[in-house]
Amino acid sequence: MSAALVGLVAIQLIWIDNAVTLKEEDFKRNVRGALFSVAGKLEKIEAIERMKAQKRQQQLFNQQINSNINSFDSTAVVKKDGITYKVSEKTSQDGRVYQKSIQSVSNNGQVGFELSIQGGQSNILNGMFNSNRFRNFKERVSITVLDSLIELELKSRGIKATFQRGVFDYNGNEIIIDTVDNINKVRQSGFYAQLFPNDMINPPYFLSIFFPHQKGYLLKTMWMMLLTSVLLLLTIIGTFTYTIKTIFKQKKLSEVKNDFISNMTHELKTPIATISLACEALTDKDMLANNSTRDNYVGMINQENKRLGLLVERVLKSATWDKGDLKLKKEDVDLHEVIKRAVENISIQVQNKSGVIFQALNATKFVVNADKIHLTNLIYNLLDNANKYSPTNPEITIATQNYKDGLLLKISDKGMGIKRENTNKIFDKFYRVPTGNVHNVKGFGLGLNYVKAITEKHGGEITVESDFGKGTTFKIYIPFYHNENT
Repeated sequence: MSAALVGLVAIQLIWIDNAVTLKEEDFKRNVRGALFSVAGKLEKIEAIERMKAQKRQQQLFNQQINSNINSFDSTAVVKKDGITYKVSEKTSQDGRVYQKSIQSVSNNGQVGFELSIQGGQSNILNGMFNSNRFRNFKERVSITVLDSLIELELKSRGIKATFQRGVFDYNGNEIIIDTVDNINKVRQSGFYAQLFPNDMINPPYFLSIFFPHQKGYLLKTMWMMLLTSVLLLLTIIGTFTYTIKTIFKQKKLSEVKNDFISNMTHELKTPIATISLACEALTDKDMLANNSTRDNYVGMINQENKRLGLLVERVLKSATWDKGDLKLKKEDVDLHEVIKRAVENISIQVQNKSGVIFQALNATKFVVNADKIHLTNLIYNLLDNANKYSPTNPEITIATQNYKDGLLLKISDKGMGIKRENTNKIFDKFYRVPTGNVHNVKGFGLGLNYVKAITEKHGGEITVESDFGKGTTFKIYIPFYHNENT
């Protein structure tokens, strides 16, 4: 399952990477196409402007010729230094001289030289020359037109990303630029095109644009696809994780069930064996004749029968508090009195192991609103655990103190302690701290689960601190009053 999941995730990531790469290639192709289109349109616009200028000049020339049809001629003869000069002028109807000529005439009537100047036509030629002379970029292209063309071409290809543009000469010197902050990035951008590539007179110019947020823009345009892919990946990983956790949980429950069955079998085996032996003994007629012996065996059967009843009742109660059906019969309870009775009940077992119980009942307010029976069982269970998990000479301390609006109860021992990895599990139902192949401590793993359930039912909290090999301390906080409905 893990290998299949890793393979599926890898394939999905490769597919996403390929999709992003294709999107980038498509973006680059569209941008370059837009730049070439801008360059072509700028060249067409300039050609059209030249044609219009030449057409205007031709119209002026024609008008000049037509106006000269009704022009007036004047001629004058001037003699200077023995040479005769003939000066002729042609004047239009509005009085402007549009042509002037000078001729030198010898005595025999031959023309020596002739100089003719046409003012109107020279102006027309000058205009036609000026339309084709060398001009800088700003004279040839309107910045507004350039920006409009770039935006129009990009939008026609579905590109709405913000950009910075610049025009550079052949040596990389900027002609026009949006901002000087990213001038090097604009100059070195991979998106550029030569402007007026067919112009043989003027030097070449290059239009370059840079997208400062290109990656973000591309991801934004692919957000639906990427989001779907990420959600599918998270769903697959989440399902896989849930499946694995469920498998381990079922495995753990199976182990807990087996441990519970094993522990319960051991717990039931002793009283059943005792009752069986007592019943077998009572079938002996000699035993029946002795009233004292008979009463002893009957008492043994009765005691073991009660023990069996308690074991069954404990298991049934665990099901009750697990379902939340546990009902408390609350009353004002003297916690110190409950502690003293619990200590008295277990003191014989502690003394049999040469142990001792210390009491440090320092709380000045010790009356709580609680269920007396369950509170007694809670304290007894903790004292019983402290005794059972202290192999020799148990040394148990039970202390109280006032804390916030309640009592803080501490029960400490110097027994075998609990490993750190087990401290978070000891309150789980049927859980017992592993002791290897040693099963000298009997139980179902229900005691601490019961203690936690009763504590929380009273609105309190329970924590544990343990140092493996040195001992354990349980801290139980019980408020003076708690409303179960809040």
